This record gives sequence, C-alpha cells and structure tokens, in this order.
Amino acid sequence: MKVSIVGVGKVGVTLGYSIVLKGLATELVLVSRNSERIRGEALDLQHAAALGPSRVRVRGGDLEATQNSDVVILALAQPADQGGNAMDRIASAKPNAQLFQEVVPKIAPLSPDAILLVVTNPVDVLTYATLKLSGFDRHRVLGTGTLIDSARFRSLLSAHYEIHSDDIRAYVLGEHGQSQFPVLSAVYAGGWYMGKDPEVKRAFEKTLSVAPEVFLAKGYTNFAVASAAAMIVQAIKDNSHHTMPVSTLVDGYYGIEDVCLSLPAVIGREGIAQVLSIALNEEEQAQLRFSAQHLRSVSQSLAEYWSSDTC
Repeated sequence: MKVSIVGVGKVGVTLGYSIVLKGLATELVLVSRNSERIRGEALDLQHAAALGPSRVRVRGGDLEATQNSDVVILALAQPADQGGNAMDRIASAKPNAQLFQEVVPKIAPLSPDAILLVVTNPVDVLTYATLKLSGFDRHRVLGTGTLIDSARFRSLLSAHYEIHSDDIRAYVLGEHGQSQFPVLSAVYAGGWYMGKDPEVKRAFEKTLSVAPEVFLAKGYTNFAVASAAAMIVQAIKDNSHHTMPVSTLVDGYYGIEDVCLSLPAVIGREGIAQVLSIALNEEEQAQLRFSAQHLRSVSQSLAEYWSSDTC
C-alpha cells in the first residue's frame, strides 16, 4: 500500500515513524516545502524501517511523487508567521483553507482512487474543504476528528476506574474543538452503564483541557494525533471495519446536513464503510446540532476557497 504524507512537521514525521514501525505501507512518500529537511527525514525513516517488521520504501518528493497513492494524509499547516495558530484551531481556518485550496486540487487527480485523511486543524472544516476541493466521494474523505478526544476521555476513565481503556466504550462526538460533547447515555464497560456517575462527566471536562496542557508544557502535540491517524490507516490497510469516531460529511443524521463533524464510523479498505446512527438523548441531540451549526458557520465563511469560481 502506498501512503503519502503531505506536510511533514512534528505531527507528520511522527506519523511517518508510526507507519514504518507498524508496517502500514510498502511505500511511504513525504512531501514538504523544505526539500533538504525532507530528504533527511526520509533517509532517517528508511534506516528505521530496516529495523521494522516489514519492508517499506521511504522517499521524499514533491506533490507529483504522491501519484497513485492508496492513502494521502493531509498534515500541512501554515506557520505562525503566516497566520497559523496551534492553540486556536478556528483561528487557523482561513490560512489553512488557503493552503488546502492550493494543494488539494493538485493531489486529487494524481491519486483519483485514494482515500484522503485530514489531520490539519480545524480538522472538521478542512475535511469539508477537502471534500469540496477534491470532488471525491464522501466515503473517501475523512478527518481524525474526535478519535483523539475519545481516546483521551477513555484514558481518564481507565485511570479512575482501573479498567483497561480497550474495555471502555465512550465516545466524544461533534467538533474536534470546544463544541464537542460526550455521549454520556452510551458509556459502558463490560455491560456496566457508567454514564450516571458524576466522575464520568468530570473526566470529560478534564478532556477539554488536556491538549492545551500538553501544548503549554512542550509547545505542540504530536504523539496522540499521529497515533490516531495511524489507527485509521491500519483499519484501511487491514480492511478491519473497526469503528471509531472520525470527521465525515453528515447526511441527514438528526436532520443535520452539509457539514463535517465526528460520528462513529466503520473504517475499511474503501474508507468509511458506514456511519452508525447511534441513539442520542435530547440533550445530546441539542449538543450535536449546536456543534453542527458552529462548524457550518465557519465553513460558510470560507466557501470562497472551494467554490467552482476559485478552484
């Protein structure tokens, strides 16, 4: 399987290492604006691959090198001096949308059968942008979304209840951002319903502060988001039909349409095999609609970047 990563900053290079370490590709292409640095990263990862579980060819290149990819991962973002803002996802929407406007229409025809995986923030808005700019089927465009937030939520619950995180079913849905919400009506471990315990809600509230805490301590986040993206790539490679909350185009779920946000989706070789329509209580439905309205307003404010007149 050929995987290309466009944008090899701290997240992109960590993701490249995860792909090599897990043997998720037979060919890995790294694309960055800094050609000399990317040459070094590709060499370093190629040497790491020699110690890994399977053979993989790693190389750096330009967008043309991504041709005939099975998966293209979009991890490119504008730096702070060009409007990027790692601490405020929505503030980065316009500069990153401009960047996607330049890149996605060039990538799509090079790999017309690829799955496009968006990592860049604001991930929901840029998943929508990628869908519009590529013209791809909705099942082949997705974002990491709240997979990271759900993992953080489960990690906190695991630590409190001393239950392995794999045995806890707990989703954070909606925006990968401030309007996200926990599905408290569907938090279970081994058939035990946990959602009424106040500690569960407290764990979610702490989830909201985890990413800023990491950023303030080290200046960026990379391991969790790279691991989330690698998990999605593995589900695609293995056609495992693993269920995870990812950013996808919503089409009629609780009356919501034409916006990308996170819902539980089944991931396989074709991308999103299906989106699960889980039952939400009235409060959760209202939270989902609020999140959708917020994201739609941001997307609408940027529509010029993916309208037919500009791309």
